[in-house]
Amino acid sequence: MRSIDLVIFDLDGTLVDSAPDIAIHVNRLLQELKGKTVTLEEVRKGIGEGAKTLLSNFFDHDELEQALERFLSYYRAEPVIYTSPYEGIMETLQGLRERRVLLAVATNKPHDITLSVLEKLGMLDFFHEVIGADLLPEKKPSPIPLLEIAKRLKVEPIKALMVGDSTTDIEAGMRAGMRTAYATWGYKLPNITPDYTLTHPYQILELIG
Repeated sequence: MRSIDLVIFDLDGTLVDSAPDIAIHVNRLLQELKGKTVTLEEVRKGIGEGAKTLLSNFFDHDELEQALERFLSYYRAEPVIYTSPYEGIMETLQGLRERRVLLAVATNKPHDITLSVLEKLGMLDFFHEVIGADLLPEKKPSPIPLLEIAKRLKVEPIKALMVGDSTTDIEAGMRAGMRTAYATWGYKLPNITPDYTLTHPYQILELIG
């Protein structure tokens, strides 16, 4: 009997490399409001805990709400410029689908932008459930989004695998009672130890068997 029936993926830094587009919108905002820009690396380091947390690295508290509103409007207008799936992701998703594994996305990106990104990249149809940051009362590292996915798909948490590139993802998976896998091709090194460390998406297929 297969031990994993559900794979839940983080989006940014796990399924897709979206940092270049996020940096474009952050820098457009910074140029307009502060007359300066930051590097792609500075933006990449802040990705993973949601747009407001990212922007708090570049804007004071009293500027944050205005900055967030404008950033999201820019992002909604152009969700995919340079964003693309990581090498091997599409083939891995296809392989998982052929094995009849349930697939889902749990991300701290707003839900509508998440759907736009997945749709524009031809990825949306792979997933049985997608939960963005604003659909539930809590977001990762809370286990609530992951447990809600498991509940909707009628899968016991112990038979689910959370795949992500940050502490936020691994902590959420652990707290949900799921197995966890760290995607080394992403943006951040987690400070807690996952069950598995992946150097290529294909290794997910090996875990499923």
